[in-house]
Amino acid sequence: MQVSITTLTRRRNGSLGQKEDIKACEVLRIGRGADNEIFLLDHRVPLHLAELHEGADGLFIEANGTNDLRLNGAIIRKAHLNVGDVVGIGPYELVVADPEDGINIAVTLELVHPIGDDVEALLSRSTLTTNNIGLTKRASSWVLGSLTLILFLALPLFMADTPLSNYFNAPTSDKNSNSMVNSNDIDFDVSWVSGEVMNSHKFFANDCAACHTKAFVMVEDAACTACHTKQHGHIDKVKFPSKELTSTRCATCHTDHQGPHPVRAAKQALCSDCHNDLDTKVEGMHLANVSDFASNHPQFKPTVWQDPSKGIQKRISLDDNPLEVSNLKFPHKTHMNVNRMRNPTTGKNTQLECASCHVPEISGAYLEPVKMEEHCGDCHLLTFDSIAPKRMVSHGKPEEIYRELAEFYSALALKGGVTDKAAPEIVRRRPGTPLVNEEEKKEALQWADFKTKKASRYLFSASQCGSCHEITPDQKNASGYSVEPVKVTQIWQPKSVFDHGKHKDVACAECHAADTSMKSSDVLLPKIEGCQTCHGGEQATEKIPSTCISCHGFHRDDVAIMGGASGKMVQ
Repeated sequence: MQVSITTLTRRRNGSLGQKEDIKACEVLRIGRGADNEIFLLDHRVPLHLAELHEGADGLFIEANGTNDLRLNGAIIRKAHLNVGDVVGIGPYELVVADPEDGINIAVTLELVHPIGDDVEALLSRSTLTTNNIGLTKRASSWVLGSLTLILFLALPLFMADTPLSNYFNAPTSDKNSNSMVNSNDIDFDVSWVSGEVMNSHKFFANDCAACHTKAFVMVEDAACTACHTKQHGHIDKVKFPSKELTSTRCATCHTDHQGPHPVRAAKQALCSDCHNDLDTKVEGMHLANVSDFASNHPQFKPTVWQDPSKGIQKRISLDDNPLEVSNLKFPHKTHMNVNRMRNPTTGKNTQLECASCHVPEISGAYLEPVKMEEHCGDCHLLTFDSIAPKRMVSHGKPEEIYRELAEFYSALALKGGVTDKAAPEIVRRRPGTPLVNEEEKKEALQWADFKTKKASRYLFSASQCGSCHEITPDQKNASGYSVEPVKVTQIWQPKSVFDHGKHKDVACAECHAADTSMKSSDVLLPKIEGCQTCHGGEQATEKIPSTCISCHGFHRDDVAIMGGASGKMVQ
């Protein structure tokens, strides 16, 4: 609401001065506090005296706490106001006026009982100065400085391990006497406590020496690793022994006495002090220099599969257009075309979205692996014979699939009842009719072996399993075929962190050009320039400020444990 506050001032010559102030607020607060809309700098007015606000029936005023108000001379605490009403506020009078257009509330304010000269003189004599107590400013400084040194340095040092209760512990036989000093140790070194410790350290919070092992020395790493025995370091200290690289203290990043929750330093300089010029600090360093995400950061280098059969992966810069050898055939563009995706069960075309296959894991940061049974099986039916249109083989190894086919046809041949007119009469007999001799059994199993091999050739053909997998002939395998192992990268950049959950409001296509990709070897990752459209460096003001720890961690699992003596991995 819009409020007009007109302050009236009566001059000695009898003229009347006016000063209007327009304020926008929900509630008009009155008092001596500077946060009030009507600020009355007079010691006779409480800090927060009253509030004036609009209601359904008009204007209301209500006193705060135990304060009282005067409305037209009557003492009130809450009242409805009308134009012309006079509200007494200590030495002031507030009159409700008729507001002009565009103004919700209009009031005039006048000091009607100013402080007299006698009161002013009394207040001036009540002020205590150093001259009143016979001390100069220099002497006062020496006295206060000496007291500070005694109370907050000398006494804490002298009594660091000796509580006051040891000095005031007078024996007494009175069980009802005040024993506060006896039962509560009072330590002067409590003045050195800089703040509350984090929750995980509170079980030894009163044992300062657990971390502060040396007087007037910052917490050393040994005090941290004494408890955090499984924490890995940052670099191999044997390979990189330079003190400049190995001298970072735990407490540089992890500070305590900052409240109940752990605090991790996020300043970019903690990382860039070393990584800004690594090439000059370490001879033959393979890592690129980096100091700021927006202005000095190398291109992303995802880890891609180069030879899945041998387990070989390699980090390749996106500037070099890396290709992943996954042994998988998958055209994203085809699968996102509704005219190409027809569900064989329903016969209807289906529009696939990214989320149809790429499902976030429970944390939301990464995506669950794509599984054939869950994400592909609706369309890619592993059927193999029209005489059993709903029967499918498992999605597994060729030898397992061949065994399933052999077991299916063998059981069918021995049971009988095959409807295929091209099948021999022995397997088309009435179901359940027993085979009378070995010749009939042999004939039935020969048909089963023929059908097994035919179905195997069909399943491992280019139009079936071969449409997604690399299939090669293999006479050592009973099926006659071998499938190259499929390796699809799940975490492209294992040395950094990316949280899909924090980017859920960004469309997948803004970062991943899947709708144009026809090969599974395409690495559909955005380059750093794409991330820099939203993320800037530490000092960014028009983008999201991003420091090193926004994406990277300090402790590396492939590096020795910090408490270990060598740079090798400690098992």
